Amino acid sequence: MTSQSVEGPNQHISDGGRQPIRHVGVCVDGSPIGDRIVPHGVALARAFGAKLTVLHALEPPHEGVKATPTDPLEWEAQRTEARRHLAAVESEHAASGVPVGIEILEGRPAEEIRDWVSSHGIDLTVLASHGESGWTEWSLASTARKLIEGISGSVLLVPAASVQEPLKGDVAYSRILVLLDGSPRAESGLPLASSIARVHGSELLLLHVVSRPERSCPCPLEEEEQDLEQRLVDRNARAAEVYLESVRGHVAGDGFRVRTLVAVDGDVRGEILRRIAEDHVDLVVFSGHGRGGRAELPFGSVASFLLEHATAPLLVVRERIPEIARTLPRSRSRGGVRLPHLATS
Repeated sequence: MTSQSVEGPNQHISDGGRQPIRHVGVCVDGSPIGDRIVPHGVALARAFGAKLTVLHALEPPHEGVKATPTDPLEWEAQRTEARRHLAAVESEHAASGVPVGIEILEGRPAEEIRDWVSSHGIDLTVLASHGESGWTEWSLASTARKLIEGISGSVLLVPAASVQEPLKGDVAYSRILVLLDGSPRAESGLPLASSIARVHGSELLLLHVVSRPERSCPCPLEEEEQDLEQRLVDRNARAAEVYLESVRGHVAGDGFRVRTLVAVDGDVRGEILRRIAEDHVDLVVFSGHGRGGRAELPFGSVASFLLEHATAPLLVVRERIPEIARTLPRSRSRGGVRLPHLATS
């Protein structure tokens, strides 16, 4: 998210040509944390009018890190227990009004889930940062990391720290933070955020962080240079305010409030984390790539940082790519850059 990418009032808010969310998948592993993210999937499926499938991938012993022969009787007992557990999950959420299905996969979890998501048209995958293996020194468990980087479509990552205790009642997103940098990619999260806010009666926070210009050397600036830098920052902050007000006018509707936030900070990532904490944000919505994102990478730098460090659930908006397209070289071409349209004072 950079200050140079902001423009004045848009003629429309881009959704990136994105298809609606019709099918939500939730990845569980039989652990308490896995079960506690299912209500997030139910809440999102209800917001989008989508169906929900709860996925559990069983890894045979011979596929694990410590490969050992698979005992047929023990393996059948594990499958029976997994079916019993998923049936209980299905029954628990049967009264939600959301069509809930269950699916047991067998094999390496990340690969099996990735392939199932691709072949069954999952538009949004819900997963926890950690699961049955518990806490590690890493911000993301290995399976979660592989899924985030490998699956197609949007992802809701629920930090394990946010679901340590059983939920009391349904998931409610009272305050949703949407990260914007003026690019059509970033705006693609607005339709999804608006749909969720409308169903949950949420307050929608639209945030743009104006970064300070990057310096090519650590040498002190002359007074004239400091003045020039500050004038540029002030101009970009005014442009950001105009832009966010335009966006607010497009997304404001009955059932939810919209508030705009413009922050000036040299540490964009730190400012986002601060806003999440201070505004008690329940859900963060943003695009996997913003203005400067490289399409050949799974995520941009800001998105990658948030996936590692944010403490609130993160809805990362990405297009669903057909399996055949994922094997083809990606084009390095980029779309045109939209510059600020703000008259100088």
